[in-house]
Order: sequence, then structure tokens, then C-alpha cells
Amino acid sequence: MSAISFTESRPTEILANLHESAGAEREYLFASHDADNHDLILVAWHQTKAIGYLAATDQRPDELLVWEHLVVPQYRNQGIGKQLLLEAAKRIPPHAHIIIDPMGELDTERVMDYYAGLGFTANDKTKRVQATASEIVVLLGEQREDATTIDTILATKTPGVVTISPSAPIQEALGLMNELRIGAIVASTDGSRIEGILSERDLLVGIDTHGSAYLDRTVAECTTSNVVTATTDDLISHVMDTMTSRRIRHLPITNTGRLVGIISVGDLLLFRFNQLTDPATTPTEQDPS
Repeated sequence: MSAISFTESRPTEILANLHESAGAEREYLFASHDADNHDLILVAWHQTKAIGYLAATDQRPDELLVWEHLVVPQYRNQGIGKQLLLEAAKRIPPHAHIIIDPMGELDTERVMDYYAGLGFTANDKTKRVQATASEIVVLLGEQREDATTIDTILATKTPGVVTISPSAPIQEALGLMNELRIGAIVASTDGSRIEGILSERDLLVGIDTHGSAYLDRTVAECTTSNVVTATTDDLISHVMDTMTSRRIRHLPITNTGRLVGIISVGDLLLFRFNQLTDPATTPTEQDPS
């Protein structure tokens, strides 16, 4: 699914439409409440379609009382509800409390368990759950980033990875990298097993050191054979640390031991940039370097 965006507004017909779209499956609907201009409405959008919202009263500077929190059924279990809470927490002072007060025909215990799992503290007597804005920003912000694996980036790139036979001449590798405008190429006999990696830096150093004679060598003679790799299940934050500490610009990615892609520094920088400017956005372009 493409990126989810969020808007902040006061009551509009969007709220009524979303309320109606949930039908009988209103998992986290807390109160029958008519929104007014004192209420904060955060709406989650998938492209031009409103797919969820959080409605809260924010008249007090130290409290945000959430009275409806809903994602339409077909978009649930994708973290959108958590993102709405995070967006709300970022809009109030760090010390302010976000309070959720389940009402109506809900399974109160299930609702309390859901929010307790997100870091809220449940009060068994009042049946309310609450947390400070700073707690939610830390817990949900870190949880989402830490849970993001490298296959999130791979999913936005062209499937597969360019490989070359280890027995091919370096001149062929150079021509292929130039033609495809890529910064590294993996040496592999069968396109699956990694036997080495050849980067643009390897080529520059080789040509500078050996001159034109370097072009007559084979890929196997010039590649880095002790290749650092990552898997599709590795966390993006860990991969960034590895590439930074090892000064690696390109990192082959495997799944069950088979080569499935390659990640560049540019891919990670684009991911981080999009995350900082819009946390719901993921990379949409493959870095040519």
C-alpha cells in the first residue's frame, strides 16, 4: 500500500462519512458524541480516500480526551490506528495526558488490553487508560522504526539484482555498470549465490593502480570476496549502522541464503529523509548509485 497521509481539522462531513463507513464493526468507538469546533479531528488518508480518524476534545492544555478512534475495516491491522495516536501525541505538549474512556457497547476489557499494549496505563476501577504525549511519541515512534525491516525498502525497488559471472572480464563488468548506471555489481555464477561484489571504487582503484592492464583481469580476480550482507528480515536501523561503521556503499540482501536485492547508501538516505519529513512515507525511487 502506498504512503498514508494525515490531516488535522475541525469537524467536517468527512467525520460523519467515516463513522458511517465503519458500520457495525466499530472496534474502538468510545462514545456517541457530536463533534463541535472544540474538538480535534485527525484524518488518515490513503491517496484521496479517508480511511480512519481520531476525534478528541482538547480544550484543556494538559489533556486530550479521545472519544473516537477508528480505522475502516479493510485498512485495519496495518498500524494506521497507532499512527493516528502518534500524530495526536505530537500535537500536544509532552507532559499532557492522552485519555481514552471506553463507553457504549464495546468489550471494555479488550479495548483496555489494546491500549495497554501500546504503552497506556489502565485503571481497572475507572476503566480509563492514559499516557503522556511524550510516552506515546517514544513508545510508538521507536516501535514503528525498530520494527521496520529492510524488505520495506526492497519492496519499492525493481525486483532482482544485476549479477555477472566471476569468469567475465572486468571490461565487461565496467560496460554493464556504465550502461545500467549502477554503482556495484554482484559476482555470481547462478544469479543466486554471492561469490563477490565489485564496486565503482574497486574499479577506480584498480585502474589507477594497474592501468589498462587491469581491464584484462577477470571479475573473480578483482572482487571483494568476503562480502558483508544483510537479510530481508534485518532492521533498517541495524543495516544503517553496519554500512556506516564498515564504510560500505552497497550491501547485498539475501533471503534464505539466496540473493534477492542490493541496498545502497542512497536508498537508506532517501528512506531516512522521507521518514523525517513524513513518517508514513517510504522510498519510491531506486538510487542509481
